Amino acid sequence: MIEINIKHQIFTSSGNQFLEINEQFEEGSIIHVSGDSGIGKTTFFKILSGLISPDFGFIKINSTTLSDTENKNVLSPQKRDISFMFQDYALFPNMTVKKNIEFAQKKKDETIINYLLKIFNLENLRDVTPSKLSGGQQQRVALARTLVQNARIALLDEPFSAVDPAMKKVMKDEIVKTSVNQGLTFFVISHNENEFEGYAHNKLVIR
Repeated sequence: MIEINIKHQIFTSSGNQFLEINEQFEEGSIIHVSGDSGIGKTTFFKILSGLISPDFGFIKINSTTLSDTENKNVLSPQKRDISFMFQDYALFPNMTVKKNIEFAQKKKDETIINYLLKIFNLENLRDVTPSKLSGGQQQRVALARTLVQNARIALLDEPFSAVDPAMKKVMKDEIVKTSVNQGLTFFVISHNENEFEGYAHNKLVIR
């Protein structure tokens, strides 16, 4: 069980407000995160991953505490077993497509890399660097890199914004397959509240 009970002040164009989340989610589920632009969705991801500490509250996964402000107990990002697909992809500019994906693997497995290159239609681009890729191609590399980490929780920030409908379905199907087969939990940000209809187990609307 993932327990999240946090409160954090954020600064928006309309003034200061609080990001407040008090929810529980089953591990191995897919959670669709939505809400207005600037409401704090990406900030929520940064808090989950440990890049930002919440002002108040706690985050727990079963008996493991990721963050607890009352007891000043904070687990570093490196120890949280959480992968993060950033909205700007954050690919390594001097690495090829294959090397970007391979770098994220804890235990090297060429078979998985080749599988993802094939299913995301990146085989012919395996030796190309990110600067020569389109936005959609970079997005597919970023998702592949996130999936190969096999982290306990994966955070995907607008993972389908630059791909066509056919590839979007392939990517969604692979997320579901990974969640089912490996028990990973996915939090997926999308501005479209119907984006994960039929895919997500839960919805988290940040207001």
